[in-house]
Amino acid sequence: MRFANLLACMSAALVPMPAIVHAVDLTGTPTTIVASRGGATVTLADIDAFAGKIPPEKRAGFFLSPARIENTIDGLLLTKQLAAEARATGLDKDPAVARQMELAADEALALARRQQFEHAIQVPDMSKLAQEEYLAHKDKYVQRGNVVVEHILVGTSTRSDADAMALARDIEAKARANPGSFEALVEQYSDDPSKVSNHGKLEDAANPASYDPDFIAGLSSLRKPNDISPVVATRYGYHIIKLLSRDPDTMPTFAQVKDQIVRELSTAYVAKANQTHTTDLSNMNLDLNAELVRSLQSRYLPAKADTKAQ
Repeated sequence: MRFANLLACMSAALVPMPAIVHAVDLTGTPTTIVASRGGATVTLADIDAFAGKIPPEKRAGFFLSPARIENTIDGLLLTKQLAAEARATGLDKDPAVARQMELAADEALALARRQQFEHAIQVPDMSKLAQEEYLAHKDKYVQRGNVVVEHILVGTSTRSDADAMALARDIEAKARANPGSFEALVEQYSDDPSKVSNHGKLEDAANPASYDPDFIAGLSSLRKPNDISPVVATRYGYHIIKLLSRDPDTMPTFAQVKDQIVRELSTAYVAKANQTHTTDLSNMNLDLNAELVRSLQSRYLPAKADTKAQ
């Protein structure tokens, strides 16, 4: 069974969602059937149970996609159909399968306990600590000004590293001698395929989400328009960079970044509490059957396999 008609209806009905998504009680009624196939049924409770495994901050986005909804329902139905076949053949009575079912139950309970523990953590007021963090690490919150550059890439895929470096230094010398010729040098020498559309010009060049960190580091010496960088090495090859413009950095006020800092500190507080709890559990007295532990090295080897340590 596929969901073409359902998907078409859902796609047509999509409307903008509110910016705030409220929490949902994931306890759908077990008798509320969402879909059925071949004697298997998926209820709202089943889907809620599946949704409970998705991090809350990603859950709403996941279910905004009709395709993901289709795949979720289809996957749950297939699982239930196969499980019904397994019960019909008595597989649920097989000792090995029964142990796997117990392990799966333990894993589900462990996840539920982690979530329960996390939700019970009382996060203190972080306002004062947030202000201390802001004052102690102001550089962390500086909003970097936009940087626009032109660049030439000398790649190493079709030439040796030494040849690429020598060519890059020659191009750098030509660019320094005549900064106005930089665009022509881009067209003549750059191996960056994007030059066809951007002619070597890069917007927001200091954005770490978009550019190589070594490339961004190479911008540090460029302070005024037409400055030319020394040769900059990145994983792509060698670059010569010319500054077109650099907007000044700005320092936001504490009020402007307070919520961000409070969120970061609160997240770190919860993570530390979780780590402390699991560490305490892991540090409890451990009893090992050394002989059985050693036997695990060969227990799962294929028949006649060499058991000598490699």
